[in-house]
This record gives sequence, structure tokens and C-alpha cells, in this order.
Amino acid sequence: MGEGEVTGQQPFEVDTILEALRSLSPERLLAMADDAHPGDVAVAFERLEDSEREEILARLPAGALSAWVDYLPATDVEKRLETLSPPEQREVLEALSDDELVDLLQEIEEEDRSQYIELLGEDKRRISADLMRYPEETAGGRMTKAMATIRENLTVREALAQLAEIQDQAELLSRIYVVDEERRILGKVRLRDLAFNPRSAAIRDLMDSDQISVPAMADQEEAAQMIARYDLMALPVVDEDGRLLGVITHDDALEILEEESTEDMERISGIGGQSDLAYLQTSAVAHFKRRFGWILALAFLALSSGFILHAFESVLTSYYILALYLPMVVAAGGNTGAQSATMVIRAMSLGELDTREFWRVIWKEGRVGIMLGSLLGLCVALQINFLLPPGFDTGPVSVMQIALVVGVSLTAQVLTSTLIGAGLPLLAKKVNLDPAVVASPAITTLVDMSGSVIYFGLAGWWFA
Repeated sequence: MGEGEVTGQQPFEVDTILEALRSLSPERLLAMADDAHPGDVAVAFERLEDSEREEILARLPAGALSAWVDYLPATDVEKRLETLSPPEQREVLEALSDDELVDLLQEIEEEDRSQYIELLGEDKRRISADLMRYPEETAGGRMTKAMATIRENLTVREALAQLAEIQDQAELLSRIYVVDEERRILGKVRLRDLAFNPRSAAIRDLMDSDQISVPAMADQEEAAQMIARYDLMALPVVDEDGRLLGVITHDDALEILEEESTEDMERISGIGGQSDLAYLQTSAVAHFKRRFGWILALAFLALSSGFILHAFESVLTSYYILALYLPMVVAAGGNTGAQSATMVIRAMSLGELDTREFWRVIWKEGRVGIMLGSLLGLCVALQINFLLPPGFDTGPVSVMQIALVVGVSLTAQVLTSTLIGAGLPLLAKKVNLDPAVVASPAITTLVDMSGSVIYFGLAGWWFA
């Protein structure tokens, strides 16, 4: 995504932008395109009702759409493009940054894509063809070719002359890459290095030897993590032979991390599918479709808990006081399992863990589970033993026995749930499944089942 640094742009109140959008006045919309930052306009679009957004898009001038196109959802841009004339379509498409243009083209139906590609200028068409060779969620699919490169045998004066010729096309000039004749990275220089050194100085004497890069087929999340890890303004993307293809800029890295964290949160919550629209822009039917599958599957899975209760019917009938503490035991397992899974998935997302650390993670989470379970079990056992109302009917067993069974069961349930929550995401990663999907509410359902087995199994053995 481009940085949107247009002269005269300033922060606007979202309500002011909404008022201009709802006016449907071409003059006000074009004036807003000149004055308001596209990021603020994108926020305003997210607040619109579906019917309002459709009406505004249908009346949005091509000039305003061109100013905001990098920041609006691809689905909205595609809808408006379909109603524009070919010259207006060309204006909008040429205004898109390289990576956003490719994202849009990948969203468009294949049979319609060629007509848009034919509207592009020769340079844009070539760049789009190059970028579309890479899957959307790879580093190559998110890079831009709008970068600056120079050779090490130039002087500062010669380098500045070259940069002056491409200043309007380069998205990032603060980092300039020094490459050899085969476009392999030798290092980089900063624009300030060129500005504050003698014009006769050689580039080879000013450049650093930084050759950090990411393969084009690497996952986009890996690229974003590298930008954060090495504190980069941009990360070079290279092919299998190490030749420079493009760069991923820091603003794109922020967008990637936001997308990945949103995706992980949704999968952890059992929400399927993908949507590039904001919450209010997504229809109720779309929300229903993304949630129903997991909810239905988990509802049937939860029936297993009923069969477990039926299997221990005699224990529950003989010691009915156990039913009083069953919800707490299974809930504690669900909570600790979810906590453990969240910690592990976060660490994996940040590149702090991989599957080779499986046993280290199990050992660490096992100790945490024992400490949590023991303390929680002790507190509950003391509560039962000393705070249960006098004369409370505990059936054929004593209050002390009930306290011990519940306390030990709770300790075992928390330990087991912690290990399940930590181990399943790592195992999923090992077999190339998404850890966030495995750590969805399925873990909660699984530990509910294990909790019932532990609780009634221990009680049946203890009271036998």
C-alpha cells in the first residue's frame, strides 16, 4: 500500500467525511479527495450502511476513487470499476500501487481480468504479470517493484542523477539498494548518505553490507516478522538465485500482521472463511455462513459429554453432590486449555517457537499446569471442607472425601488441559495444519470430555 503522502492532505473528522460522502456531490467528493487522507476515508466507508455504500460507490467520481483506491476494499473498487468507462477504469488502475493492483486483479473473475490488464500501460502490465506469478499470501505476492537500485561503481552525483529520473515511480527512496550486474544485493545506502556526502564520493565507500532478504515464495507472515525483527523500513524480496525482485515496505508489514492476527483470532474462535470487509460491511448472512459450520460440528462433538455422563450414571446417582462441582471442574479445564493454546500460538506466530521445541513446551506448560492445578484444587478443597453449610447432605461419603476428590480432580484436569492446549497446536503445525484451527473451541470441547472422565473416574475409584 502506498504511503499516501499527498500535498495538502490533513486529518479529518470521520463525521465530516461521512457528510461529504452522503451528499453525493461530485464537487464535494473531489474536494475531499484532495484534502482528506485516504486512511480517514477508509474508516468512514466502514461506518456506512450497506445501502449507503452501494449508492455512494455508484456515484463516486473516478478522480475521487483514484485518490482512495489503495485504501478501499478490493470488492468495493471492483464494483465501481464495472460501471466506469474504459478511460476512467485506466485512471483508477494506474493510480493503484503495484501490490494493491495485483491484489485487485486476483480478486476479479478470471474471464474479466484480461480486459482490465489490457487497459494498463506497458510498465504496469509487465509489473502485474511478474507479481501475479506468486501466490497472494507469499512475500512475492505482497511486494512492490517501485524501488530504487544503483550500482556500486557510481559516484554520489551520478546516483542522484539516476534517482531523479525515477523519483515519481519509486514508492520508497529512503532506502536505496546497491546491486551487481545480475541484480544481486551488495548492500544499501540511505538517501541522507547521498545528501550529506561529497558529490564525488563513491557509492561503494558509503554503502553498508546489509544483505538481509526474504525468498519470494516465503510466507508473507515470515516477511513481516523479519521487518519487525530487524527494524527495517523495507525488506528486499529475492528469487531462488538471490536476484532482487522487489521490496515489502513497513506499512505493508503492518497490514500483513493485522491480517494474520485477525485470521488467527477468528480461527481460534471457530470462525471459518475469509473476509476483507470490515465488521459492519459484512452482511449478517455472511457472518452466519462463517460461524455455523464450526458451531454445528462442535455441538455434535459435545454430545460425547452426554454419553460420558451416561457411562458414569451410577456414580452420579450414588454421589449426587458431585453434580454441584462438575461445571467448575470442566470450566477450569476449558479456561486453562485456552490460555495455554493462546500462549503457544502467539509464540509460534511471532517466530519464538517451532515444532522442535515440543518437549520443552510440554515440560514448561506441565510445570505451570501443576502449579495452577494444585493451588486451585487446594483452594476449592478448603472451601468445601470448611465453608460447606452445616448439615449439607453429602450422601454416603464425608465432606472431607468430597473435598479430596474435587481437589485432586481439579488438579488433574487443569494439568491435562494445559498439556492438551500446549501440545495440540504444535502437533498441528507438525502435520501442516493451521494451529489456530486446532486451538479453536474444539479444545474446549475436548477438555470438557476429559474433565468428566477424570472427575467421575476418580470418584468411582475413590468411593468404591
